[in-house]
Amino acid sequence: MDASQTTPTIQAPGLGRKIGLAWAALAWEGLWPRFVPLLSCVALFVAAAHLDLFAGLDPWVHTGILAALVLAFAGLAWWQLRYFAWPAREEAIRRLERDSEIPHRPLVAVQDHLAAGNTDPMAVALWEAHRRREAERLANLSNKAAHPGLASLDKWALRFVPMLALIVAVAAAGGWRSDRMAAAVTPAFPPPPPVVANLWIAPPAYTGKPPVYLDMAEHDKVLRVPVGSKIAGFVDDTRGRKPPVLSIDGKKTEFSTVSKGKYQVEETITEGKQITLQARGDDQARWKLHVIPDLPPTIDFTRAIGVDKWSTKIEYLAGDDFGVTGVQLQMRLHGSVLGDDALSSDEEPEVLRVDLPVAGNSKKIADTFVRDLTSHPWAGLKVTVMLFATDALGQKGRSSVETFLLPERVFNDPTARALIVLRKALTRDPKGYRIDVADGMRLVHANPKSYREDPVVQLGLRIGSVRLAHKDDKETITDTQKLLWDLAMRLESGATSDAERAVEQARQELRDAMQRQAGDEEIEKLIQQLYDAMARWQRELADKMKDPDERRRMEEQAEKMDPNNTITGDDLQKMLDKIREMAKNGQREEAKRMLEELRKMMENATPMMANPNGQQRQQQGQRGQQGQGNQQGREMMNQLDQLSRRQNQLLGESEREGRQQQGQRGQQGQQGQRGQQGQQGQQGQQGQGQQPGQGQGQGQGQWGEQQRGQQEGLRGRLGEFMKKLDENGLQMPESLGRAERSMREAEDALRRGDPREASRAQRRALDNLQQGMGDMAEQMRQQRGPGNNQDIAEIEERERRSEDRDPLGRSDGNYGDAIDSGTDKVPLELDRQRSREILDELRRRAGDQLRPKEELDYIDRLLKTY
Repeated sequence: MDASQTTPTIQAPGLGRKIGLAWAALAWEGLWPRFVPLLSCVALFVAAAHLDLFAGLDPWVHTGILAALVLAFAGLAWWQLRYFAWPAREEAIRRLERDSEIPHRPLVAVQDHLAAGNTDPMAVALWEAHRRREAERLANLSNKAAHPGLASLDKWALRFVPMLALIVAVAAAGGWRSDRMAAAVTPAFPPPPPVVANLWIAPPAYTGKPPVYLDMAEHDKVLRVPVGSKIAGFVDDTRGRKPPVLSIDGKKTEFSTVSKGKYQVEETITEGKQITLQARGDDQARWKLHVIPDLPPTIDFTRAIGVDKWSTKIEYLAGDDFGVTGVQLQMRLHGSVLGDDALSSDEEPEVLRVDLPVAGNSKKIADTFVRDLTSHPWAGLKVTVMLFATDALGQKGRSSVETFLLPERVFNDPTARALIVLRKALTRDPKGYRIDVADGMRLVHANPKSYREDPVVQLGLRIGSVRLAHKDDKETITDTQKLLWDLAMRLESGATSDAERAVEQARQELRDAMQRQAGDEEIEKLIQQLYDAMARWQRELADKMKDPDERRRMEEQAEKMDPNNTITGDDLQKMLDKIREMAKNGQREEAKRMLEELRKMMENATPMMANPNGQQRQQQGQRGQQGQGNQQGREMMNQLDQLSRRQNQLLGESEREGRQQQGQRGQQGQQGQRGQQGQQGQQGQQGQGQQPGQGQGQGQGQWGEQQRGQQEGLRGRLGEFMKKLDENGLQMPESLGRAERSMREAEDALRRGDPREASRAQRRALDNLQQGMGDMAEQMRQQRGPGNNQDIAEIEERERRSEDRDPLGRSDGNYGDAIDSGTDKVPLELDRQRSREILDELRRRAGDQLRPKEELDYIDRLLKTY
């Protein structure tokens, strides 16, 4: 009976496991003889790999060998396994019965059933008894080991040769070598050329920041770039099938193809946190990104708007994170129906706009706007002022709104005052008062004696009244306003008013050019223009003095003026010469301050220039008596300034000596070994001549004694100065007493030959001297004693600019003789000559194109400020 058609009803313990082992034995006996050749091939390959037989092969030959081995192995595997079939269950049962050597096949018997007689109880009972008996025999079933029979197939035992070769190869290689195994299965093809990327981020030029180069190896570096920066560069990818892609926070930009394998890109960065370079289907590099926003500029008034005689004085402070490119002053009549927003509207016609000079892209601008606006039609009226700052992106910052009364010129001539009244009426309501103003001009024209029969005034009144009566357009109104102002100024000051305005205009143009760092040629041209305007003004003033009445009037005015605040024509000329010299030497800030002083001096120059020599000598004597206290206070401040300068020089000498001694000690340590070899010979010389180091010690002693004497003399001068303070009834600052004690400590250190300790004491003395100058200045401001307003202004300016500068006007740090407590002084001739020579040499080298580019760039940066 077929066992597959039976239904087992009795199972012995462990029968299924025994059948499975029998099946596995049959499968192993069928597979192992077939696997041995395959495993032998694998062993031979591993042995060849450990013996490094594949090293040095041409990559393509290596690839061919591997391909042939793979094909041969696959063919051999197919050949060996082509007739293999997995054993059936019946075969496993039969194998178990044979291994157990039990006859009559009990496994089949327990699975059979009756073919007939199922209804006969006796037959069924006999059949069940037979099955139970056969089931009891199943417990004796057992498995035997598999017998592949390799010995009969491989009588020469060649199967052990690959195994032996593998053992020898591994031993020769020093153990298992994973690297040689990897090299055996990997042909040594040269790696594909890497993706070469030259990328950089160029910030906008106005930021002044250098380009940032992107290194593909720096993944964690944060790139901080301003908004609006451009990322650009080239990528070489000869193996890439597609152009690379630049991604900024997911926004992808494909490179443009330049040539085969070469690509370029340019993209503006506005936002993002990560930059990714993708090529060959993968991310090649990644950088973190931080975009710095460009904030709008800020600007505001630093002080309330003031009036300096007839000039409007506005002090302001502007700033921007990357630099202010423009500052504009806007002004309108107060109470305009347009409101404050009209100041920011470029279409508003009733707004006065004045562009203020700006030097390059300055991040911080603190400047003062001083200009005579009395000629404007709004003079004498209340106006509203606002400042605007602009950066390179066109962003605007606005200040608060200030309201003040625009200064008005005071006219003494009655006819001039009448013309100004007509001008104000025409300004307030041009259409309503146009005819009335024209009639007023006719009335003045009809009385020639009122304007001294001046033909220029007569012609101007006639033409102006006729034009104003027949036309009411804006151009006619504006021209009439200007005409009335010019006629009033002519009646008040004569022809010199035009020359005076020309001087003021030339001064303002020169100051604006210095503020925006104009070139030397333009500065020299404007200086010459100021010279010419000043000469014309002096000539016309001299012609005016020929009129006895005018001369007498100006002399009376000069007598009423404070002699300490007056100036002569020679003083003005000297001031111009100093301004020119400072501009040539690059001291633009100092020249700007002197231009402002020139404006103040000119306000007092006219009456003094009108006096004859005798009158001038008389006033000079009076000035000597009245200004004795002023001169005394100024001299005391100058004496204290000279003490500070001298202490500064001694400090520099002590620091230099300390550095030299430190260097000599280092050289003596290096020469110690060489000195030991000739010690005996030196001892012989010492007995006859000078001891070693004796000359050096004497030289240091002489220097210390000389320096101590100079320090002692300076301390004596300070003592006399403090005594003089007490005699004049001035309170002596405590800092001067501390300075005297520090000088005494410096003397003791110099007596011991210790320049380093002496320099520390001298520095303390210098600091106390400078503090004493500040204390005396504060005392003068509070008491308003010695020194006039000009002295106080000079002291405040000196304190404000306390930084040290070299002859070129640049900061030079607080070290030794670099310290200068009086930075605002007019440079000495030696300083000016030295700085001029330096600038000339820099300009000469800048014109030599054969010099290295780095040097030329450095020289250009040095000359940029000058």
